[in-house]
Amino acid sequence: MSWWWAGAVGAARKTLGEDGAPASKNFQSVALVAGVTGIIGNSLAEILPLSDTPGGPWKVYGVARRPRPSWSLDHPVQYIQCDVLNADDARAKLSPLTDVTHIFWVTWANRPSEAECIQVNDAMFLNVLNAVVPNAPNLTHICLQTGHKHYIGPFESLGKIKPHETPFVEDVPRLPVPNFYYSLEDILFETCKKKQGLTWSVHRAAAIFGFSPYSMMNVIGTICVYAAICKHEKVPFKFPGTKAAWNCYSVASDADLIAEHQIWAAVDPYAKNEAFNCSNGDLFKWRQMWKVLAEEFELEYVEVDENEEFVSMSEWMKDKGPVWDEIVKKNQLTPTKLEEVTTCWFADVIFSGECMLDSMNKSKEHGFLGFRNTTKSVISVIDKMRAHKIVPISPRKCVENGGQKEHNSAALIIGITGIVGSSLAEMLLLHDTPGNPWKVYGVARRPRPTWLSDKRLNYIQCDISNSRETISKLSPLIDITHIFYVCWVGSEDCDLNGSMFRNVLRVVIPNAPNLQHVCLQTGIKYYLGVFDERYKQEPHESPFTEDLPRLPIPNFYYDLEDILEEETKAKLGLTWSAHRPALVFGFSPCSMMNMVSTISVYATICKHENKPLVYPGSDFSWDCYYDVVDADLLAEQQIWASMEPKAKNQAFNCSNGDVFKWKHIWKILAEQFGLEMVGYRKGQKETSMAELMKGKEPVWDEIVKKHKLVPTKLNDIAAFWLADVVFYSDNRVSCMNKSKELGFLRFKDSTKSFLDSIEKMRAYGFIP
Repeated sequence: MSWWWAGAVGAARKTLGEDGAPASKNFQSVALVAGVTGIIGNSLAEILPLSDTPGGPWKVYGVARRPRPSWSLDHPVQYIQCDVLNADDARAKLSPLTDVTHIFWVTWANRPSEAECIQVNDAMFLNVLNAVVPNAPNLTHICLQTGHKHYIGPFESLGKIKPHETPFVEDVPRLPVPNFYYSLEDILFETCKKKQGLTWSVHRAAAIFGFSPYSMMNVIGTICVYAAICKHEKVPFKFPGTKAAWNCYSVASDADLIAEHQIWAAVDPYAKNEAFNCSNGDLFKWRQMWKVLAEEFELEYVEVDENEEFVSMSEWMKDKGPVWDEIVKKNQLTPTKLEEVTTCWFADVIFSGECMLDSMNKSKEHGFLGFRNTTKSVISVIDKMRAHKIVPISPRKCVENGGQKEHNSAALIIGITGIVGSSLAEMLLLHDTPGNPWKVYGVARRPRPTWLSDKRLNYIQCDISNSRETISKLSPLIDITHIFYVCWVGSEDCDLNGSMFRNVLRVVIPNAPNLQHVCLQTGIKYYLGVFDERYKQEPHESPFTEDLPRLPIPNFYYDLEDILEEETKAKLGLTWSAHRPALVFGFSPCSMMNMVSTISVYATICKHENKPLVYPGSDFSWDCYYDVVDADLLAEQQIWASMEPKAKNQAFNCSNGDVFKWKHIWKILAEQFGLEMVGYRKGQKETSMAELMKGKEPVWDEIVKKHKLVPTKLNDIAAFWLADVVFYSDNRVSCMNKSKELGFLRFKDSTKSFLDSIEKMRAYGFIP
């Protein structure tokens, strides 16, 4: 994520104390997204929870009328199914949300007349405001999403009144016609006047390009379905609009850009109480975009015939419901009806109008410099619709029958379900990740877990300790360019871990002619020694630097690095990097070394049994300094090393760049779970988490059942042995100078990383 305004990040941190300590709240900001399944709501649900989003860490409530759709299950959002047109339903479900700090209103309801639109949309907006504003004492800002109809009038008035001249600017007067956008703005202004310190912003978007099968104004989604039907019926891909619309300049608004724009306005003092246009910052013509669309769907590009009367999208699609049902069945798509995934009436409006440009000068002058390439935005939306199986994948776009998808890079992640593998799976698929677009193969011994089900990756269940199975399943992957090895077995068996790594390298290297780089993840045990030998050998003194000699004891990390250098030498031009992280904070219920998961489960059991949160460690570990690494940051470092020439054939430490004490984290953990904190007390009897949790399997089963959590066994989701190692250790700090000197300057706030990991576990239903 790139944030494009000056000062916003600093402004967003104004609630931090002078020493940088976190504010007293667990979340700095709490968002209520009304319309979370819509085209903007979906983007807000993705962007707000990210660790580097200004104003964060964000807690997100997502409100929608429908049940939670499958394609939003991975968003760390507390989903609330609520009909906001029903005042009683809105009051019952939203008034308890007393911690809301920001409202993002990105929903609307369509009705046959503008008078009805005003009545219904006013009622929806007021119902939410009346439920939230009086009950949320810390509410600071409301974002209202409108659009270009502010300047051209409602759809029923098109052709009947003269719209404003383009390019549209924010300070033009309202048109002399009823418009529910005007009515919503008036409600917004009046509401904010009544509450001291409550500010607002209005965001007027152009035609929005984004992903949401449930949006009422999704023109790209509609075009994708139209193209799929043309492909299925082998008919020309004709432009269903006027020659004027075909040839004139147009602007669009990428949904992610609008979400960023709204978050900027919500946290930047210079953007308060202002209305802003929001568009990508470039221009396009539909005649040019139609070529892009035709190429994406492998259809013949057809110019507009001046002598032929065009057929509107609504007219062309009116009897295509059964055809779409056939396409869905044939291609095993997500079950949808044609009317659910198309908004033909909106496409008719877009394709029958003329030039509607706006000005982004006001946003730029206030500090928002974000932009999008509209062509790339369109392709990104199409890829996302394919990834979520809303429209078919064309043969050219997938590896099928010997065909090959067009990717710059192809990653093989060994250990995809682990704590770092999960982060790599998310990051490699982002549109702005270096080396993109990435194709991702993910390998793990377990079946594909539910929380990876929506990721656009090729999941391969494979036991890499079995050489025959590894050959069978990995040798066909001839397009791999990068290997990310983030896997180990917990026995610390040098031979077993070494043979697993060799099995992968000796299968992939000879069969992947374009293989460029192998990333190996090891860890801080490189400097400490393995857990089994930790009391037999004096470790290195911290801060650890990469050039320290190896300890004179067996260590499978040493073996893996030797294998890495040995095997990569066999292929000319193949480079490597080794990554030695500190303790990792991140999300994965399948990780053998997930400290956050372990202590969260411990806290949950304490809560269930009405016991205080006792620190089960030593006095030294309670008060000494530690560092950790966020799983996303570690994934970023590995991707950086795989692409950066200066980082080739090097070993790197990886930590967040700050330090913490467990006595501070323990207080935050107690607050998160509503527990009394009992820290280390001088002279207390030495205990261990493994001992405290012995025999608690039935208790955990009871908790899972009571709270309807994702079914897990206690020993699968918690590594109490790891907590005992950590809580009886001394200072462990790594030096990040080498990474910085070679150009990797990323960092993470360890407290935020800890909170993010807990929130993600809650969002996926692994802890209450």
